[in-house]
Amino acid sequence: MRERVSGSRDPYPALIEHTGSLGAALRRLGRQRATVFLAVVLYNAPDQLIGEKLQMPPARVRQIFSMAASFLRHPIVATAELRDLAYEIDADAGTLIDDELRALIREWHLEETFQPVCAACARPLPAPLVSTLQPRSGRPRRYCSNACRQKAYRARRKR
Repeated sequence: MRERVSGSRDPYPALIEHTGSLGAALRRLGRQRATVFLAVVLYNAPDQLIGEKLQMPPARVRQIFSMAASFLRHPIVATAELRDLAYEIDADAGTLIDDELRALIREWHLEETFQPVCAACARPLPAPLVSTLQPRSGRPRRYCSNACRQKAYRARRKR
């Protein structure tokens, strides 16, 4: 729990101040590596999908992701602000995406490329919150709602 001593500065500054360096570091990373890194981290895209979209084998996707993560952890790249962001325990996905990172995502068309769509109605699926401490469990969603899930089930039974 965060306690604030009277008359002192907040010991936990807002995360939005740190993310400017994240966008700059991703740009220094290069478009291909940054695209793979953001597709895995933001959209939880599987290696096969990323490889399909970027015309590379899934093993190469895993290799590029590990190289990108290693680059972002490197002491030369990882400024004090970026290290604080990486080790922040109470970080939620909404505070990690600022205007510079949104501009990068729009510029490289990552949302249209990697955002999952509903298998029944082709609408974009709601993005799940990313937990930095635990990986996501279970299968990823295929349908945007129970109505679409039931519609697909009925269509499968008719065949």
